Amino acid sequence: MSCSVIDSHTASKVASQARAVSLFYPRVRAHQGRACRRGRAFWLGLLLAACAPTLGGCGWLKNMAIDMFASSMEGGSGSLRAHFDWETAGQGAASGIMQLEALYGVRPDNEQLALGLVKSYMAYTYGWAMDDYELALVNEEFDRADRIKVRAYWLYMRAKRISLRVMRDRDPGIDEHLKADPDQLILYLREHYTDAEDDIAPIFWLMMSWSSAVNNSPDGTAFADMPFIRALAQRVIELDETYEAAGALVFMGGLFGSYSKALGGDATKAKDYFERALAITKRRSHLVQLNYARLYAVTAQDKKLYLALLNEIIEAPDQGNEFRLSNKVARRRAYRYLEEADDLFFE
Repeated sequence: MSCSVIDSHTASKVASQARAVSLFYPRVRAHQGRACRRGRAFWLGLLLAACAPTLGGCGWLKNMAIDMFASSMEGGSGSLRAHFDWETAGQGAASGIMQLEALYGVRPDNEQLALGLVKSYMAYTYGWAMDDYELALVNEEFDRADRIKVRAYWLYMRAKRISLRVMRDRDPGIDEHLKADPDQLILYLREHYTDAEDDIAPIFWLMMSWSSAVNNSPDGTAFADMPFIRALAQRVIELDETYEAAGALVFMGGLFGSYSKALGGDATKAKDYFERALAITKRRSHLVQLNYARLYAVTAQDKKLYLALLNEIIEAPDQGNEFRLSNKVARRRAYRYLEEADDLFFE
């Protein structure tokens, strides 16, 4: 097939779908002019990317189009992160995943595109699929809850596999270290992953997707992977603890806070991690408070803290474009978790 021209209706439809990336993980632009240039490139990339499936005889142009889209994808996600309506954003996120999957099928070696797809899977699964799972439990629809959790597991596994491919493309020997010894893994990461700007994203998203898959796995032995995931999180913290709204600190807080001391938990460490995350985000990212309440306060049986954190989420004013949608997700759950308080604490 020869190169063809895409019509304006198709371009508009593709543009509205493909923006569903990086929902919950904002970055502040250092230079407004650069952001404007990225914005223009983003829309041009979308137009070319939408045309890509019809460019059967123009492989070089197809690849160029997808690469252009991927390089500017982050610049077009800000409007979605700032969106005010949780339900509409969820529909867009699901559509965006399918659009990105189509492009990823053509250019699986494009790291920016791959990580954008991982972010979309993570945001959609946590923000919408797992919300549906929790509602099913509340309504005592246990068969439905089981089905949703299995679905969430496979969504997280898809994100993990894409993340792992990114790591393998960079480092063909990484599998050996991810399966050997956690102490050796952290040493390996310290030696070979030293650039905070360039190396942190693949480590962070493998950590996030892998841990989420483990937490939802139907196989209880999957938790044996947690020491390796913890090593990834530790390296992220060493490179840049502020990365992605202090996401690695929140993970470590949840890891140490979810278990009693007898099972390897450490309430002091958990509290320190969460408090550090709150300080870094200036309490603007309410997913920190949500996880602090759910993963630390419940285990510590600190009802006062639990109620204070959840009420802070509910009563807080809008925190701006960077956190609007993620805070909508947190607020939905905060209301639900408040209703469960009497069942979680034993006084």
